[in-house]
Amino acid sequence: MSAQASCGAAEGAEMGGQGAKAEAKAGSERRRYELFVRRGTSGFVLKQSVEGVGLDGDLLFWSTPQGEVARPLSEISGVHLSTGHIPRHGDFGACSIAFVGAPPLIVSSNTAYGYADEARNRIYRAFLEDLHATLAARMPGKVRYSSGVSEARFAFIQVMLIVMGLLMVALPVVLLAMTGELSMLWVIFVGVGFVWGYFGWVQKNAPRTYEPDRIPPELMP
Repeated sequence: MSAQASCGAAEGAEMGGQGAKAEAKAGSERRRYELFVRRGTSGFVLKQSVEGVGLDGDLLFWSTPQGEVARPLSEISGVHLSTGHIPRHGDFGACSIAFVGAPPLIVSSNTAYGYADEARNRIYRAFLEDLHATLAARMPGKVRYSSGVSEARFAFIQVMLIVMGLLMVALPVVLLAMTGELSMLWVIFVGVGFVWGYFGWVQKNAPRTYEPDRIPPELMP
């Protein structure tokens, strides 16, 4: 049995198979958001297939291949936000919800195959606002809110950004000055665009903490 199947089976057993009929009802506390979810901190998924996460009173619930499971909000220890960008498609976001003594839940705004989608981004923003407002009201001061990549990875990315700037911008400028080849102008133009876009992503994903009532807008794709 695969690790993903084992995790899903454990979750199903944990909550006794509550069922997958989690439609939100007007006027009730239950709010469901059609976003893809998975458990764990790593692992490449070719196609996401498990969809559905929401809030119901003091519970956070989500879908699994075996049905719907839930955990008390009191078991949430942290919320971590990050963003990504796909050329010609746009930005997408990911929210990692950490639990005490259990693998985190990853909620993403992209499509089944990982592409950015504005309709899903709107649902994702609504979920983030709901989650943060609920946790702030029910568990003030008990959840850590953070964003971006780790300090070590951020330092490595900054070094890579400098290297890319030298290779893709500075070097073509030097070659243009030495040879007078106008074709270098196109190389410089492409290099500046690529480095600037990467720089923007680095700034959005700088490691930091924030308050639940002040979600950084750049983390809301």
